[in-house]
Amino acid sequence: MQILTQPRPGKSVPLSGYPLFLSNDIEETREMVSGIFCPHDLKITGRNQKLDARMYHASVGPVSFSRLQHGADVSIDPGCLKDFLLVQMPLKGKADISCGKSHIGSHPKLASVLTPEMPLKMWWSGCCDKIIVRIPREELERQCTQHLGHGLRQPIEFQLGMDVTEKGGNDWLRLVAFLVGELDRNSSMIYNSPLIRAQMVQMLVTTLLFCQPNNYREALLRPAPPIAPHYVKRVEEYIAAHADQPITIIELSNYAGVSTRALYAGFRNFRNTSPMAHLKEVRLQRAHDDLLNAKQGERVTTIAMRWGFTHLGNFTAAYKRKFGEQPSDTLRR
Repeated sequence: MQILTQPRPGKSVPLSGYPLFLSNDIEETREMVSGIFCPHDLKITGRNQKLDARMYHASVGPVSFSRLQHGADVSIDPGCLKDFLLVQMPLKGKADISCGKSHIGSHPKLASVLTPEMPLKMWWSGCCDKIIVRIPREELERQCTQHLGHGLRQPIEFQLGMDVTEKGGNDWLRLVAFLVGELDRNSSMIYNSPLIRAQMVQMLVTTLLFCQPNNYREALLRPAPPIAPHYVKRVEEYIAAHADQPITIIELSNYAGVSTRALYAGFRNFRNTSPMAHLKEVRLQRAHDDLLNAKQGERVTTIAMRWGFTHLGNFTAAYKRKFGEQPSDTLRR
């Protein structure tokens, strides 16, 4: 295997200025690609074929752009991606992709959007050469939450196929082509500024959320609702500061200075939820954060109880609906 760590001058081929490795060994290739994405099974499926793998890779803040080809027919089985989403755009060749219950034959006119929580299997042709955009799930959910103005009720799920000849997909393709082009121009000043890098990442994620069909797209495209009354925001701030303490609806209405009926109406009309449901969402997020940062020996039950979840079965079900995995899965990361 040849590991290439120094950027080379930009070429006409996308990302050729950012070589990562060349290899004819399947285990070396699997290990290198796993380091960029996640562990996976990799097998040569073409008869009497040999691997001729190469990968190029560049990061822009939390997002990365890769170009990958295997040089042989291969099957790839990573299971669920969990922590990140991939958008794969073939430059040439084809790939059969199964993600959750959906299946497509991807080619240069049909990209694929791989949802983190769905089991994934792929079969790439020997000449398949792809640009792959990796977006952390946390960044995707953060921006979606900001656009919606409230927390996510369930994980984001995208339509698998992206037709890059149609408007939404073509908008995404042109943006990626521009960003990759700027990477290939070593003289470009765009990525030298942390502020501009952050804006580019935001534009990329926002474009995907608004252009590719997903279970939040309809809500994202609705006109922004009127500004919520001050007492709704006041209660949200109180919940954020006291989520680890016992809280009742009477306590919240007294703090807000309105009746419980008015408080329920305010949350229903401006947040599409109830005050206590919002409290539960905040506590679930806090439990998620604690599970991710748990110390050695900490248990799911202890963390759930810390945030007021006394029934472990109900907590586990609500947690899985929100984050797409069991609390124990998060704890093991």
